[in-house]
Amino acid sequence: MIYGNFKDTKCDKHILRNFYRWMTNLEIAGFVLALAMGFYMLHLLKYRFDINWLNYKLPIVLLLFLPLEVLNFWFVNVYIPKSQDKEKAYKRYDLFNYIVALPLLVGGLVVVYLAVVKP
Repeated sequence: MIYGNFKDTKCDKHILRNFYRWMTNLEIAGFVLALAMGFYMLHLLKYRFDINWLNYKLPIVLLLFLPLEVLNFWFVNVYIPKSQDKEKAYKRYDLFNYIVALPLLVGGLVVVYLAVVKP
């Protein structure tokens, strides 16, 4: 997708964008499922917050990932489909992706570390 935005690849960008939209919605569904499983884990723990790694992980997920996933959903399912100028809307969405890539990468690595090592 990124390469196709800057170089002429002679492929239909609409097909690529539609595929990306479906994959983004699948990823958002996976995030909702992971969030539901996390809340179920809290339920099984009787809503005790005396686990250190969980106390670090919850704010990262709820304050970093959740707002970005909501924005991602809004871009893909509301803003871009209703936009009059699709190319401009896609450029804004690409800029959004470029800006959030580093925080998502760092946050994701920290969450995986906390889930595996459980310090």
